[in-house]
Amino acid sequence: MYGMLLESVQHFIQLEYGEETWLAILESVGYRNTVFRTHHIYPDELIMKLADAAVTLVANGSTRQDFLRFFGRCFVRYFSHYGYEKFIKVCGRYFCDFLTGIDNIHLQMRYMYPKMVSPSMYISHEDAEGVLLHYRTTRNGFCPYLIGQLHQIAHDFYGIQLAVEELPKTPFNKEEGYQFRFRLNFDNRDYMTGRSACNGSLELGRINISSRGSVSTTASEKALASLSSSILMQLFPFTLVFRPDLQIIAVGRQLKQMFPDNALVGQALPDVARVRRPKLLFTWDNLYSLQKVLCEMELLPAIRTARKNARHLAASKADSNAVANKEAKEENRRLMLQGQLRYLSDWNAMIFLCNPLINNLEDMDGMGLTINDLSLHGHGRDMVMAGWQHNSRLEDMYERAEERSQQLQQTYELQDEWKKRGDKLLYSMIPQSVADILRSGTDPVDTCQAFESITVLFVELANIDEITATNPMEAVSCMNAVFSCFDNIIDQHNVYKVETVGKVYMVVGGAPETNETHVKDVAMGILQMVKDTKMSVHIRIGFHTGSAVAGVVGKKMPRYCFFGDTINTAARMQTTSLPGKIHISQNSFCRLHNFNGFVFEMRGTVFVKGKGDMKTHWLLRYQVPDGNST
Repeated sequence: MYGMLLESVQHFIQLEYGEETWLAILESVGYRNTVFRTHHIYPDELIMKLADAAVTLVANGSTRQDFLRFFGRCFVRYFSHYGYEKFIKVCGRYFCDFLTGIDNIHLQMRYMYPKMVSPSMYISHEDAEGVLLHYRTTRNGFCPYLIGQLHQIAHDFYGIQLAVEELPKTPFNKEEGYQFRFRLNFDNRDYMTGRSACNGSLELGRINISSRGSVSTTASEKALASLSSSILMQLFPFTLVFRPDLQIIAVGRQLKQMFPDNALVGQALPDVARVRRPKLLFTWDNLYSLQKVLCEMELLPAIRTARKNARHLAASKADSNAVANKEAKEENRRLMLQGQLRYLSDWNAMIFLCNPLINNLEDMDGMGLTINDLSLHGHGRDMVMAGWQHNSRLEDMYERAEERSQQLQQTYELQDEWKKRGDKLLYSMIPQSVADILRSGTDPVDTCQAFESITVLFVELANIDEITATNPMEAVSCMNAVFSCFDNIIDQHNVYKVETVGKVYMVVGGAPETNETHVKDVAMGILQMVKDTKMSVHIRIGFHTGSAVAGVVGKKMPRYCFFGDTINTAARMQTTSLPGKIHISQNSFCRLHNFNGFVFEMRGTVFVKGKGDMKTHWLLRYQVPDGNST
């Protein structure tokens, strides 16, 4: 909602309850020291929060509904600061006229407040004691606010006492929003009397001109002749006539030219048009209720006239691609019609008496229209020649700009999402710190780094070859399950997964981010791997601690790789291990021994290819201080 509504609340709370109360209310809703701005957009729920805060802080026994009604009255009393009371005064002689024209007021206000999401209201029944008002809105909970506005307008501008009875509401509909019905009870006799007089039959006297030039009527009076449908279609060349099943049965002569071969007649109205204002479902009952509301429909697409077809036929000898692009552009032209719906009981049909909304001569030419196609009555010709733009056209362009902006925002969000996915994939191959360096344009060779002390772990699926020989698909599924389990585990520890090659899984601690606890991190991670691997596959494990060099290798499929004797020794620890055992070197044992809680078993001297005899150990478990083991 716009800040003007909140300004009215602020003004009258300060006036009636004091400045301190208003400041306390603002602080209660999280808007401390806030000055509301007229054209700034605020959350719709803010006015509800202000009402709840007022209930607590004013503490005069009023409820939220009471304060919302008070806020509605405040707005009516406040908008005279902007001169908007002039709109109300010229809406009609009677309160019923005002209720009928509320949607038209909102239409004009949207030119000044383009982001305003206005409700829609219409009257479905009138009598001497009041009316039945229908209220459609995308917001829930604003009925008391509306009731407060109606009470204040009825009192200030029409001098009547209004009683409002809320009737059972219609279930929520996503396309139409919330729908409410109110019985407004007030003295409506003057309006009904005036309407009856206007609806009386009109008699046209026969006019005679005497020899002296005076005009008189004969005693015999003749009723006004009936107007034929053809004359009506000529007066309104863009009119549409449709039945209760929404099938189009007749159109004005100009629409016949724009849609040749009677392309519109016989079509279902929702298939060729949409209601732009007010926004509601395309049903007969809804359209029937809009007979006193300014309506706008949009025909899509506007088909070229015969004159256009002839011109394009002549242009067929030109570049076919240019013609195709021009045709595609013209197919996107939309004919917007504005007018009034009226029910014709004799025809049992609804007629849409309307005129097109055209911005300028370029739009007119694009739709295949000429100045003579527009009615003499109305200001359509003058506006086109002057280049003036209809409010609805401006609003339509604004709405489409908003749609493009939202689409662009969605594209940016989708781009960010895919960037995150790409980053996730990249970080699975290259550490984030190294990848960020490469993004800055650094040569991959410059990412090479020497590490004085790291711990390298290898895990092999020992019996996977047996499973592969009998059921290859089961082997793939088993490897995926085991390695996925390992991935989840290492994410919980300060270690880095280097790669998986075949049935071997490689992990490093202490790189690319150095730390002093890398051997403990690797040990805790592999103990959890052994504990959580509850499958039929056997794993053979070994790790070693020492120095190494790491860097990015390759351009087509770059990988972050480790080089040095430490990697070879760790691989030998794994190959000389036993299934289900954690085999560690003397270097790892000495460093791990500095951390309390680890339990080892001496394996003895083992011959290691390329290294000779080496003293190694088994890592059994981790004994936590409370006696539990891992």
